[in-house]
Amino acid sequence: MYPVVVSDLDGTLLNDNHELTQHTRHVFRQLRNRGVRFVIASGRHHQDVKAIRALLGIDMYLITANGARVYNPADELMIQHNIDPSLVQPLVTMASAYKGRVRTNIYQGESWFVEEDDPEILSFHKDSGFGYIKQPLKGVSPHNTQKIFFIAQTHEAVQPLAAAIEARYGDRLTLTYSLPYCFEVMAPGVCKGEALAEVLQLKGHTFEETMVFGDGMNDAGMLKAAGKGLVMGNADKRLLACLPELDVIGSANDNGVSDYLQKTYGL
Repeated sequence: MYPVVVSDLDGTLLNDNHELTQHTRHVFRQLRNRGVRFVIASGRHHQDVKAIRALLGIDMYLITANGARVYNPADELMIQHNIDPSLVQPLVTMASAYKGRVRTNIYQGESWFVEEDDPEILSFHKDSGFGYIKQPLKGVSPHNTQKIFFIAQTHEAVQPLAAAIEARYGDRLTLTYSLPYCFEVMAPGVCKGEALAEVLQLKGHTFEETMVFGDGMNDAGMLKAAGKGLVMGNADKRLLACLPELDVIGSANDNGVSDYLQKTYGL
């Protein structure tokens, strides 16, 4: 049995309605009572993820913004990495050429900034109540920025901007997709896998003792390093293609994570 369980949120622990089911809460609490330790590793903002942790009712480390911020169970900031301030406004300017097709979002400090209303993305955060601040992004300070992400209706719509950013700044940033239509930008070296390595070291555990669940390209590093990496049945096809050696389990809509844990740990 693995003493540490790590899970992504969207498309993994949360269903398509971005909900944490009662079944999942029950299974996690049963395992907590058996001494299993949990870590959430998400691209979401800390303010968002800590509200989901509260719904689970379990003390755990939170890897947020794809590893740009890590918090301990007492909500103390343990790790932080910011995008080079000199790159923030150039990225905003590049994205403005795709306005109408791509929506730009900035996580900075405890805030989330956007230029236009997006009711669809707010639906991701209905359980936490975390919301954005609407304002011109050219007026946002470039400092303390943990993540910039770009959302479109499809992968094909966001990919030209992603390619342009990679061509210009690929050696100065970490670039990934959390969803096929959501392209994410962080400081160099920032990823869930690196952040998880630091958390495990703090807790006296190793990757070999860790079971990891994920569905997106931003989960690839930690899935590959884990003692047991599990890919969701609803995962990004590119993730399935790059990690063919890993087991594929049920979908997020069918309690894939909690059902697997229930069976594996004999609950």
